[in-house]
Amino acid sequence: MFSKREEPHAPNDIAEETGNGELNCVDRTDNQEDSLALLAGEDKPDTGNGYTALTLQACKADDDEVLVIRRQLYTQHDLDQAYQDQREPSSPCQVLRKHCQCSPRCVGRTALSFLPVLRVLRKYNWRQSALADLIAGLSVGFIHLPQGLGFGLLASLQPVNGLYTTFFPTLLYILFGTSPHVSMGTNAVIALLTANLVNREADAYQASFGSNSTLSPEEIMHYKVSIASVSAFVAGVILLGMGILRLGFITNYLAKSFIGGFTFAAAVHITTSQIVKMLHLSFRAQSGAGSLVKTYIEIFRNITHSNPGDIIVGLICMAVLLAVKIGINERFKHRMKIPVPIELIVVILSTLISHFAKFKERFGIAIVGDVPTGMPAPSIPPMEHLPQVGVEAFVTAILCFALTIALGKLCAKLHSIELDDNQELVSYGLCNLFGSFFQNFPSCTAPPRTMMLSSLGAKSTLNGVTSAVFILLVLLVVGQLFVSLPIAMLAAMIIVAMKDLLMQIRNTKSLWYVNKPDFFIWVLTASVSVLVGLDIGLLAGVLFSLLTILLVSQLAPATLLGRAETEDVLLDRKRDGIKLVPGIRIFRFESQLYFASAERFKTKLYSTVFDPTKIKRSEVTVKNAAPAIDPLVVVNSEKKSLDGVANLPDGKLSTDGIHHVILDCSAMTYIDLAGIDMLQMVMTRFAKSGVVVFLTCIPPRTMATLHRARFFDTCDRQQVFYNIFDALHKACEPESIVAKL
Repeated sequence: MFSKREEPHAPNDIAEETGNGELNCVDRTDNQEDSLALLAGEDKPDTGNGYTALTLQACKADDDEVLVIRRQLYTQHDLDQAYQDQREPSSPCQVLRKHCQCSPRCVGRTALSFLPVLRVLRKYNWRQSALADLIAGLSVGFIHLPQGLGFGLLASLQPVNGLYTTFFPTLLYILFGTSPHVSMGTNAVIALLTANLVNREADAYQASFGSNSTLSPEEIMHYKVSIASVSAFVAGVILLGMGILRLGFITNYLAKSFIGGFTFAAAVHITTSQIVKMLHLSFRAQSGAGSLVKTYIEIFRNITHSNPGDIIVGLICMAVLLAVKIGINERFKHRMKIPVPIELIVVILSTLISHFAKFKERFGIAIVGDVPTGMPAPSIPPMEHLPQVGVEAFVTAILCFALTIALGKLCAKLHSIELDDNQELVSYGLCNLFGSFFQNFPSCTAPPRTMMLSSLGAKSTLNGVTSAVFILLVLLVVGQLFVSLPIAMLAAMIIVAMKDLLMQIRNTKSLWYVNKPDFFIWVLTASVSVLVGLDIGLLAGVLFSLLTILLVSQLAPATLLGRAETEDVLLDRKRDGIKLVPGIRIFRFESQLYFASAERFKTKLYSTVFDPTKIKRSEVTVKNAAPAIDPLVVVNSEKKSLDGVANLPDGKLSTDGIHHVILDCSAMTYIDLAGIDMLQMVMTRFAKSGVVVFLTCIPPRTMATLHRARFFDTCDRQQVFYNIFDALHKACEPESIVAKL
């Protein structure tokens, strides 16, 4: 051990590490200056403890670069003593006190952070950004109008509720949002979840009046709107609370494959609901487990009652929308500054044709009907419905955040801007909370609007001003012009909007090749959500995502490392040119060590190295071998190979026994009591078999846990090394205890 207390080599020797950390004894009395000049080009100062400071250089040797590192051999304890941690230990109360203390300036800065629009206005470049924001906001407003009308119907409410849910969240996000590409408003998935909730509660409300109920459609619609408003209120409170508590990290637990499978299933449900509207069928909405299957049964049972006029209008609108979207907008998107607003064009043309051709009177085609003008009076959502919507509102809140932040982060990465997760939570919460007082259902962004803002180069959240003004004009003036808009057209538009979500099924092939757990998460979430229901599918997907974490721990790989024949590289022994170091086994467990993985750690260690419980103490012998050639030597630049392991003289180091096991703990970033107990147990059992276990590369967090658990009361600190080569050098001392296998 190289230390002030013990020096296995002469006092003037130093440790030299070559290749990937190889240590070698080098005399520093006669040729110190020459060797240092060769390695670094200048003398290095003495560290004060008798050893030369680290010298590192990549040298040329026969056209190959050779990395030479000179440093002391370290156990972890010696390293901690040489480079002491200057941080003062602090109690949880001290940490809390430190984070709670702040200056008046800090208070002001924190308060202003909740209103990002002030920072935007202070730094806004009107000359360079105003035109881009104006065009981007107006273009997105053209998408807001048809989506608001369509998703209002999708939520089983009135089209005007979709416009309300477009206007107020857009206005609030201008003030509190941080992403220039997030466009708050209606979303198909959230609208579908709202429809499931309001239809279920409306059915229960009607049933409470008995079979002879005389509730009018207006009364039922009013009840649905109140349920949707309460859902938005609860979702807003949850999101706002999460933002204040800085819980933006929660989306890390929603796997990308889970989001993909769930949104695919939601697209299937949405498409099915719009097929019913395009066929102009009327039957009781299905709910509960298997609702999608029941809906298709009802569709085929009532197919003879469908209206050909609605079908023709729907198919024509779908063909036009797909032709322009695929044939023009997607094909020539790099040449077009603004994509063709085909949704708005089709809405206007179909409304005009329906009005002058009298679609409803002549062909019985369903139309939107009366669209109230003006703004709704603010009212407090009926809080007596809170117990009925609590679970669904929580799910909706998490999905609003997950869907919106995923798109926001995608655009932030594309445009190299920062996105504040916690402030985004605050803005989403306020959009839903404030909107709930104006007959809104839960809101979040939608992919078409967000990607359009990204492609048009929106510069700030001020782009929402033109979108909000456009929707306000529709609500105050233009709303009555859409009375004759065919519902089949809106259904066709929604089905076309689901194209990208439905095409996600093509990703399953790449998921299978890249990561099979992600594939199974996607398939399970999508299957359960489609065949059983979105609520059960959501729960199943989250639980299975968490289960895969445990499965990965249970199937954590473990490898036995060997050393390359020609250089100091430690790799899996199954690679070409890699050989085990005689008498030593280097074991790497590629997982955290805790209750779920502790047993697998032991099983893999025993099966890979040997089972110490099957070795009797009487079989352990001590071999007083002649001084062994250290397998860690300097690279021979002339032969381009290493003298050592491959050329050990006979009798130097026994190859039929193991005297040391080195555990590479670099992947053990977390350890609990079960893991500590397992580590102590295997070290004790190997020790009884005459085998010394060295620990290397222990992460700081794991080392702190071992200290708190008093692990080193039973384990010698001199068995814990800085890295594998330190332990390997120590294990190669001449006299070894060998356990005969």
